[in-house]
Parts: sequence; C-alpha cells; structure tokens
Amino acid sequence: MQAKKTAVLDGFRIVAALLVVAIHTSPLAGWSSEADFFLTRVLARVAVPFFFMITGQFVVAGMLERRAGAEAHLAAYMRKLLLMYAAVTLLYLPVSLHAGYWQGGGIGSWLRMLFFDGTFYHLWYFPACLIGLCILSILRRFLSIQGVGRAVLVLYLVGLLGDSYYGLTQSIPFLEAVYERLFQIFSYTRNGFFYAPLFLFMGAAAGHREGGQPPKQLSALLFFFVLLTAEAFALRYLKWQRHDSMYVMLVPVMALLYQLLVSKNQGSAKLTRTAATGLYLLHPLGIVLVRALAKLLHAHALWIDNSLLHYVAVSCLSLIAAYGGALISQYRRAGKKLE
Repeated sequence: MQAKKTAVLDGFRIVAALLVVAIHTSPLAGWSSEADFFLTRVLARVAVPFFFMITGQFVVAGMLERRAGAEAHLAAYMRKLLLMYAAVTLLYLPVSLHAGYWQGGGIGSWLRMLFFDGTFYHLWYFPACLIGLCILSILRRFLSIQGVGRAVLVLYLVGLLGDSYYGLTQSIPFLEAVYERLFQIFSYTRNGFFYAPLFLFMGAAAGHREGGQPPKQLSALLFFFVLLTAEAFALRYLKWQRHDSMYVMLVPVMALLYQLLVSKNQGSAKLTRTAATGLYLLHPLGIVLVRALAKLLHAHALWIDNSLLHYVAVSCLSLIAAYGGALISQYRRAGKKLE
C-alpha cells in the first residue's frame, strides 16, 4: 500500500498561527503567569521563525545558489508581499486609528511604524520580511553562502543585546547609548535587520539538507528546547528582557524543528496554507469581535476575563473566517480556470 502523502509543513502553518494567537491573547494568564510565560514567550516563539524559514526554503534558496530566474522570483515575491502589506494596512486602518496607533509622534513615528514596527501589532512581519530579503540579496552579491551565514548570525547576536539580553547591554554605558540611538529608529531589534535574516537563511539551508534519523532529531530537539526554556526563565528572573523574541537557544531549536518537519513532509495542502495566512492576518479582528460580542451579550466574565475561553473563542472565529476565505479563494481560482 502506498504511504499517504502528508503536507507537514503546511499543517504546521496552522499550529504556528494558533501560537501567534496565543501570544496576543495569553490563554493561561488567568491560571498561572509562569505557565502563560512558557506558552506565549517560550513555546510560541517558534511560530514566527518558522514562517520566515518557510519563505527561506521556497524563495531565498534559489537566490543564494544563484539559480537562473531566482532573482526575478524573489522580486515577484517581494512585490506580492508589499501589496499584501498595503492591503492589510488599509484593512486595519479603522481599528488602528480607533486604538490610537497613529496619534502623536508625527511623521517620524508614522515612518517607523510603516517601515519597521508594522502598521498594527502583528503586521511587523511584513516590513521585517521585506528588509530581511533585501539584506540577504545584498550580502549575497559580495559574500559566499558561508559568508552570508556568518553575517546574519552576527546580526542576530547584535539583536539579542537589544532584546532578551538587554540587561547585559545596560551594564555597559557605551553599548546602552548605542542601542538607545537604535531604538529611536525602531522600537525593537526583533525586526528585518537583526531577526529575520538569520531565519530566512536557515530556512534556505534546512530545506536542502538530508533528513537525519527522526528519533535522534527529536531527542536533540527536546534537549535544546529544555535549554531554551531554562534560558527564557533565567532571563525573566534576571529581568534582562526588554522584549522576549530572541534567544540563543532558539536558533538550534528552530534548525532541528524545521529539519524534522522537512524530513516528514510530502506534498502540499494549498487550502491549509491559505487558511494559515488568513488566521495570522485576521485574528486581531477576531479579538475585536469577541470583545464586542461579550459586551453585547453581557458575557465579559465568561469570554474576556476567562483567558482560556477567550483564546478558544478568538481562535474558533478566526479559523472559521480564515478557512471560509480560503475556500472562496479556491473556488474563484477554479472558476477562472474553467472559463
């Protein structure tokens, strides 16, 4: 009997998107701050690097290897990403205006949002990905693939000192002054300069590696995830974290996780892939809708104060909208092919 093809990478996109929803809703906050920190600031921190690595495998790899047509493919992808960013910026404009995102700060603050921080809290991914892709393309013009790898690793280490290891930076006055200047340009080092390039590069590399023995991969993954957890809680205890997206142990964890997923992946699931994108993009609207319904139904204690039920409600509404949109998109494409 032929083995069933399983689109592991596309399936994990949904898992990753649900983890992003968890980051923005804190499902376990009402139960335990430590448990919620583990879920949202440790486990869920694999989500966004995974999305970058997917892009790295399918968009960046050809450019790094200088395949024919790779630069055109990269440019087309960046145009698509830019158009999507413009579209979701317009979609969230009423919400962001209501939330006061565009109030105060003037043109400099608006440009920082547009080019670095994102025009809504989850949309920073778009400028980060675009900048990261540009950096990799520029680096590849002057460096070997190995040189690019070393360069993006250095950028990530620089970013660490403005993120989870900022407490160390503050102990060195010169470094603190440098980073304070950087934070006048962007709010976080979790951005397209320091965060995205490494994971884009890792995705390009991991997608072409031979899969190792799954039991060994899983054991190594669990080992480094334990180290990641210990690192995150230690930094939290030390109060070093300015933000909590960048860890040293996140790098080996993502390398092993992605390699394990690639080794199990066969085929693709376009509907799931489209729905995962929709889930990532639409879940803040799900949060707004759940809050509005809770207020309308006088169910604030049930659907807002109960953090776990709040997460479930937001996830369910967002999944329905995401899969509904994906199905509509699929049928429209099928209809166009029949014309």
